[in-house]
Parts: sequence; C-alpha cells; structure tokens
Amino acid sequence: MKKPFLIALAVLVSLGAAVAASVRVSAEDGHQHTTSATQPHGRWSPEAVAVFAYLPVQEGGRMKPLSTFAGFSLLALNGKRGVSTPAGEALTPTEWLMDCMFFPEEAVHYDSFVVQASEVLDAVGLAHAEKKRRDQYSYSDFMPAQDRIFELAEQYEHIEAKDRSPVQGQLLNLGRNLRLFESIALYLAVLRQPPTAAQSPILAKVFGKDSHPSLSEMLGRAGDLRAALAAASDPHAGASGGDDPLHGWLDEVMRSSRGMALIAPPGTVAESPEWMTPGDVVALTIFRGEPMPEQVAAVADLEAMYEARDDETAFRARAQSFSDRVIAQSERRGEYGKIPLEVAFYKSDFFYYAQIVFVLGFLLSAFSWIKPSKLLTRSVVASVVVATLLLSTGITMRCIIRSRPPVSTLYESVLFITAVAAILMLVTEYVNRRGIALTLANVLGAGGMFLASRYEMQERVDTMPSLVAVLDTNFWLATHVTTVTIGYGAGLLAGAVGHVYVLGKLFGLKKDDPGFYKSLTTMTYGMLCFGLLFSVVGTILGGIWANDSWGRFWGWDPKENGALTIVLWEIIILHARMGGLIRDFGIAMASVFGAAVVASSWWGVNLLGVGLHSYGFTSGIVFALLAFYAVEAAVLAAGGIHYYLANRTGAALPPADTLPPPPAV
Repeated sequence: MKKPFLIALAVLVSLGAAVAASVRVSAEDGHQHTTSATQPHGRWSPEAVAVFAYLPVQEGGRMKPLSTFAGFSLLALNGKRGVSTPAGEALTPTEWLMDCMFFPEEAVHYDSFVVQASEVLDAVGLAHAEKKRRDQYSYSDFMPAQDRIFELAEQYEHIEAKDRSPVQGQLLNLGRNLRLFESIALYLAVLRQPPTAAQSPILAKVFGKDSHPSLSEMLGRAGDLRAALAAASDPHAGASGGDDPLHGWLDEVMRSSRGMALIAPPGTVAESPEWMTPGDVVALTIFRGEPMPEQVAAVADLEAMYEARDDETAFRARAQSFSDRVIAQSERRGEYGKIPLEVAFYKSDFFYYAQIVFVLGFLLSAFSWIKPSKLLTRSVVASVVVATLLLSTGITMRCIIRSRPPVSTLYESVLFITAVAAILMLVTEYVNRRGIALTLANVLGAGGMFLASRYEMQERVDTMPSLVAVLDTNFWLATHVTTVTIGYGAGLLAGAVGHVYVLGKLFGLKKDDPGFYKSLTTMTYGMLCFGLLFSVVGTILGGIWANDSWGRFWGWDPKENGALTIVLWEIIILHARMGGLIRDFGIAMASVFGAAVVASSWWGVNLLGVGLHSYGFTSGIVFALLAFYAVEAAVLAAGGIHYYLANRTGAALPPADTLPPPPAV
C-alpha cells in the first residue's frame, strides 16, 4: 500500500473521530457517557441505580421505566441527558433523579436548568452578569423570581403556541420545568415532616400523647385515624379539628406527591387503569376508607428508603423490597413485560451509533472519489448496511415496545423515512453500481438521523407517547400512515438525486461522462414512479380512514391538501416527461422542487395549527423549514440561470431523454 494512501487514510480516521465528537456535542443529546472533565457519581452503587432504572412508572398514559422518565425529565430541564454536581461529579439521569428524590436539599443547587437567552432572565428581574447568553442554572438561582416566573407562565399558557414570542415560549417552558423539578424533589421530602402527637390532638387521640407516628403508621391505622378526623371536624359536637396541623400536612402530602405514579393499584388494568402516588394512597385509605395493604407497604418502603438514604446497604435493601413488590404487582396486571426491553433500547443507543456510521460512511465515500478502490467501495457498502441495520433494529424495538407500526409520530416518520431511503439506495446501487446511491445513502442517513436528534432536542418530550384518539388504531397506522410515509421518502429521494444532477451540471462534475447523468435521470424517474404509487395509495387509504373516523372522505384539510399536492406534482412531472415538455435537466429541476413540496406536506402544514391534523404541530421548526426552502430556491435559481445561459450561448444542452416511453394504457 502506498505511503500517500496511508497518510490520507489516517487523516480520514482522525476527521471521522472529530466529526463523531462534534455530532455528539452539537446534538447535545447527553447520552450517558462521562467525560474527563467530570468525575463519576459515587453516592449510589451500580446495583441501587439499576434497581431504580428498571422500576415501572406510569406517565402520559403509558408504562415506562423510571430511567426513561428520568432521561426525558432531565432533557426537558437541561437540554441534555446529563448533569454535574457543583463538585464536578457527572450524573446519569437515574442518578440525578435519585438525588432529587432523596437529597433534594443538595439537588436544588445542581445546574439542572438551561436558559436559552438572557432576555428570559431580564423579563423576571434576575441578574446574570456572570452567565453567558445561553447558560445553565440551578433551582436555587430562580428562587428570588419564582412567583414572577409562574405568573408569566400562567399568562402565556393561554396564548396559542404559534403566536408566542420566543421569550414567552421559553418562560412558559421554564415555569413548567420548575414545577416538574418540584414534583420530583418534593415527592418524598414532605413524608418526613409529619406533626407530632404533641402538636396534633388527633394523633394524640389515636397514637398516644407522646407518639410521633410516621405516614406508614398512620396508613396502618387508617380506620381509626379517619374516625378521629371525622369526629374532630364534626360541627354538631362543637369540634374545631379543622385547625389541627394534621389536616394541613395530609393536604401537603397529597399535593406534593402528585408527580411519579410509582405504586401499582389493586385489581386489574380494566378495574384500576391509573397508577398511584403516595398522595393517592393517603386519599384512598385515610379519607375514603379503601383497604390496600400492598400499596401501604409500598409507601412504607419509600419512607424507609428516605430514612436510610445515608446507609447504602440499608437503602439498597429497602429499594429492592419496593422494586420486588411493585414489579410483582405490575406483572400480575400484565404491565411490566416491555420495561426491560425499553431500558435495553435506550442503553443500546442504536440511533446515535447509526448516525456516526453514516457520517463515517460518507467520509469513506468522499475518499473513494479521490482514490477509488474495491476495498473502499466495500467499506462504504458495509457502512450503509451496518448503519441501516442499527437504525432498523432501533425502529423494530420501538415497534415491539409500543405494539405499534413504525410510524405514529413526526419523530418516528423521520426515522422511518431515513431507513426507507437507505434501503432504496442500496437497491439502486445494486442495479447501477456507480457509487452515487451509496454516497446519497450516507448523506441522507446522516442528515435524517441528525434531524431526528434535533427534533428530540427541540421537543424534549417522550418520543413514545400515548397517541391521540384519531391515531389510536394499528390498522390505519400500518396501512395509510406507513404507505404515505414511504411515498414521502421516495419523493425526497427523487429530489436528492435531482440535486446531484443540477449541482453536477453547475460545477462541471463528470462533464465528459454522459452516462453518469443518464443514470441519475433513470434513478430519478424510478423514484418518482415508486413515490407516486405509494403516495396515491396512501392518500386514498387516508380518505377511507377519514371517512371511518370523521364521517367524510375528503375535507380539504391542510394535511390532505399537502398529500394531494405531492401526488399532483409527481403526476405533472411524469406527464411533462411523457409529452416531451421536459428532458433530463427538467426532470431533475422538477424533482428538486418536489422535495420542497414533500417537506411542505410532511412538516409545513403542521405549523398552521389548524385542521383535524393539527395534532402534529411542532414548535421551533419554522426557521429550519424556511432555511430548507431557501436552499431549494437557491438551487433552482442557479439551475435556471445555468440552463438559460447554456441555451442563449448555444452551448450543448443536456442530452435528450432516451428513457423508453412508459407503456400505453
């Protein structure tokens, strides 16, 4: 092997490592990796963290691992899945959650919140002289201005998302994030502050005047306590027990413990679908008289964990007791089966590694242009195959976890379209073997994975949520949504190949190889036909679904209009080609414009926030979409100028289309 080749390969590997690192930093996805700048957290043993990571919790209508809840909670607050203590210890999301639950007095000083712009702090009168425009803050930093933050957040809650200014939107999110943090930090802290019998006549009557009962002891004698509470509050008996501090404390327990539903309810899912918090157990046992010994025992375990928070051995024993109890109950209810799979899914991080492999594959492709070789070509093929397998494995695991087809949210549509694009490009490369499809596969793969990560960072919510009612049907998700999404993918692929054609002509790429451009036209034509088929079928299936759900086949809804626009534009391209109105260059230009049409239907109509499909509204995507339109407009303008100048000067125009005409119908 020649020395220059080795030097170039070394440079390529270094560049790939740098790109991989920059992707990780720029995406700010905070995957659970520590860096040399911080030290790993030493408070919790790996065994204790694992116990909490696998705990089931119900949120947003679905069961999930506590590690998933912790990851997205920290992502919402901090913009990444990682945080450091003031001492520089790096915390994973689960460790952060455990610190918030069991050491809230310390967690309030962690820089767990991100503020995107200093104008947010100006609006609530907080000084930020030592902070950057975008910086991290702790809960304690906001305490002087909390009332103002909550006041403004409540005002902005009533403004439509598309009408809020950036500062208003950030203040609203900050208010929500402070409430989220409080729901975690106060979840158990209030349980340790019950009044004593000396302070509460009601407790003195039930437990004795020198007692100091815990919450679990109160729950164990819920019947006696309920009777004493009723007697103390009976106005006919001349009682004034409403002033007893026990009332206020129990109200605080029920209010502060509304966050994480960690306790399985009694009975079956059909009988009791909603999981419980310690506050729910208080309400049902003390105030409603419902016996639930297993749930009371779970509260006792939580209480004991807090008491043993400084004793690792005792803490782990009570944590294991709580875990065994709750998991056994959730297994009896049939709700635990997919929890371990979801933990494994997020630990495996398939999508991040798929993105890295796609990026490295593109670098290999670029190097193969400089020095072609069979080894490099095979390496590029391997990169696309490996990245596609990683992506497909992640999508499959999500389907199993959710018991859903692969596309039910905008986030999942990005993943699915990226996988479809990579697979179609592999098939295309197998047919024409020019290397173009391989390069596009890596470019589109890396771009799609980056878009997915940015979407997750922008929304900062669980990407496997419960579905809105209209989407809650696997049949239509598997037919209409999947089919029309494949049509989106094919339309974008046609546009991508069109970009290669137009830009290649502009920069004189392979100007002496007409077969290169002919193969591009063939690829574009094939993708347009493929995309039209799936777009038409998907749009018709969507109309049938609409008739089934809303009682009408078509209503000129923005999303319906967007799907129809894709179909009409692809039909126009194919008919214009058939009639000789456009040739190879025209097909490429029309396909570039078609990519903008697809983007408008896929993302643009959701920004309108109107119509029956407004459930897909995505905040913060306007700038990215406008930037995409601007790029497409620039490519079309440059292509149009090139064509005009070539025609005016008499230079050779793009060769006539030599594709065989489609068969007569």
